[in-house]
Amino acid sequence: MNSSRLDILQMRLDGIAQGMQETLFRTAVSPVVREGYDAACALFTADGELLALSEAIPLLLGALPGSVDGILSAYPASDMQTGDLFCMNDPFAGGTHLPDITVLMPIYAEERLVAFAASILHHQDVGGMRPGSVPPDATDIFQEGLRLPPMQLGRAATIGLDAVRLIESNSRTPDTVLGDLRAQVAAAVRAARAVRAIVAEQSAQAFVSATRACLDRGEAQIRALIDGLPRGPHEGSDGLDPAPGLPDVTVEVALTFSNATLRADFAGSSPQVAAPVNCVRSGPLSAVVYALLSIAGPGTFRNGGLLRAISLVLPQGSVVNASPPAAVNARMGLVRATTSAVLQAMAQALPDRMPAANSGMSYVLAFSGRGADGRPFVSTEIIAGGAGGGPSAAGADAISTDVGNAMNMPAEALEQMAPLRVVTAAIRRGSGGAGAFRGGDGILREYEALADNISVSLRGERFRRTPAGLLGGCAPKPSRAVIVRVDGSEVELTARSAFQLNAGDRLIVESCGGAGYGPPPADG
Repeated sequence: MNSSRLDILQMRLDGIAQGMQETLFRTAVSPVVREGYDAACALFTADGELLALSEAIPLLLGALPGSVDGILSAYPASDMQTGDLFCMNDPFAGGTHLPDITVLMPIYAEERLVAFAASILHHQDVGGMRPGSVPPDATDIFQEGLRLPPMQLGRAATIGLDAVRLIESNSRTPDTVLGDLRAQVAAAVRAARAVRAIVAEQSAQAFVSATRACLDRGEAQIRALIDGLPRGPHEGSDGLDPAPGLPDVTVEVALTFSNATLRADFAGSSPQVAAPVNCVRSGPLSAVVYALLSIAGPGTFRNGGLLRAISLVLPQGSVVNASPPAAVNARMGLVRATTSAVLQAMAQALPDRMPAANSGMSYVLAFSGRGADGRPFVSTEIIAGGAGGGPSAAGADAISTDVGNAMNMPAEALEQMAPLRVVTAAIRRGSGGAGAFRGGDGILREYEALADNISVSLRGERFRRTPAGLLGGCAPKPSRAVIVRVDGSEVELTARSAFQLNAGDRLIVESCGGAGYGPPPADG
């Protein structure tokens, strides 16, 4: 197939993945998906290679290949039938953390398996010791919620009764979880129709051959890019805020570009810890894929050809490749630190192209309790930081960066779900690092409790350890979170906190900005 026809096919496949995601955003029940876009979709070949990605959260997109591989290892494709549904969320079988459930459906055309439709979505509650399934005080995965190995979710594009009962028995908000799972099924059904339409224009064999050619084209493009990069090794390092009772948690990486392959070696990273900050392979893979795509041209195919050119060296039992029964629900801070370290190393290879460090953090807040009608509620908020300044422009304010791509949540979405009022939603002016091109500012968000006994799980980062500026730029202001009680007393929070709000209490969160690029002007 000639080059232009491959370009068209890859764009059509990307469009199908994007259409899946739009279906998710329109039909999901939880605001964190409808408004926050905390989900991702993709197509895979019949052999399980990544074929097309939606424009979504890189952290989740990096998890889908491992999740799909885990499912196909447990359920051979040769045994599947039209409409079969499979799911999993086990971090140690290819996933991320327990709220992120992957749903997979095979796509058949001309009685032949031609592709898979897959999606991953952050669900509001899958059980565990705290509502929202993101307990900041967890020490092992058994405290974090329902752990699903690769399993059959249903048949005939319908979730099975056994799976429904399993969710109902473990989730505090089963209707929301089941509603979001059905949105994932609807997205897969839409993808199947679109893929069959393409196959109908040619044949199943021609489609399969063309998709293989797309993968080969993507591999050739990325290997050519790698061949033009200085060999290295290029090194980067970052870590988490110090925490009482825990050793320092750091990530070390060395990038080497050799033989048209990117080798990312994480030797020297800290051993896993008895806290929920560990991550599994999907985290560093997402970081490396993001960094590589950030320097690739707009015409580069974003498919499994890219993954063929990446080699990861991950110490087993480390914070970047944790072993069971490690707790992992707060892995986002560690993945952000991993991404920061990888981008540092990439900046050594391309100092004139790479920007200064992003904020390297995002808040995840889980609010829970009972509404005025007595029914339980769980609602999740994701709060971004600022982007780093670059070689020719200041960093963007109040934006989800690098492996995150979540949207800022509208106040109305939270206020509809929970007895809370969003008092302030603003840019945190002056929080970005100074520089010739300053870092973007973070976010200031203030909540007022309208009822008693609202439980909150807070996960954040950069309270003490802020990202360094680049080429003489300055570091940003650190993150901060504080409770102002109704009596005027204040409680300073740490990066990972669990607490309760009562009527009249206010929670104020301030996120870290991005780092500055280049020396700041002499006049300030």
